[in-house]
Amino acid sequence: MPPYLIVGASRGIGLEYVVQLAKRPDAVVIALVRNPAKSTHLTSAIACLKNVHVVAGDVTEYRTLELAAKQVAEITGGGLDYLIHNAANLDPSTFFKGFDDYTDVEQLDADFIDAFKIDSLGPVHSIRAFLPLLRASSTKKIIVLSTGVVRHLGVANIAAYSMTKASGLLATTKYAVQLKDEGFVVISLNPGLVDTSATAINDSASLTFEPTAISFRVS
Repeated sequence: MPPYLIVGASRGIGLEYVVQLAKRPDAVVIALVRNPAKSTHLTSAIACLKNVHVVAGDVTEYRTLELAAKQVAEITGGGLDYLIHNAANLDPSTFFKGFDDYTDVEQLDADFIDAFKIDSLGPVHSIRAFLPLLRASSTKKIIVLSTGVVRHLGVANIAAYSMTKASGLLATTKYAVQLKDEGFVVISLNPGLVDTSATAINDSASLTFEPTAISFRVS
């Protein structure tokens, strides 16, 4: 039974990965979220699913991922076929801000640092923590969800998200190069603008980038 781990599965795209993959009768699906008790969308969606396991972990706190890796190993018997990293910083109070939308540089710095921990270091932490389990598998697939915002230079706002997601894309590329000789496939996927609870929070926002899917791969 192929085991799948979805990091950032409490709602939105990550949750849909859980639901869709769980429909495969031979799949073992593991949903990693920061706070399982507060992940009400996830709890509701998997209520009748027997092949989904929920594990706690925060991509900004590496120690929690180390503990999660031990739990995943117990569930799967020591291996992991697919790692799907979906965690991202989508705070509606700061997401659409540009450089001049902060009251002072201290506030700007704090927001950018928080975003960097999630969007840039998050994929690095996830891959590093679960790499031993992925190496124990013959499948060796890593997927990191990216965004089209990083390639639309005509958008002046969404500054922290764009910059830190671009950094996360580069980190994914580095891992793709590092692991290619071990038989890994490491890809970054841009699903385009997806209609989820997170994207519905600001109906007045002007998003001019196209919801087209692109993929980047080094293998």
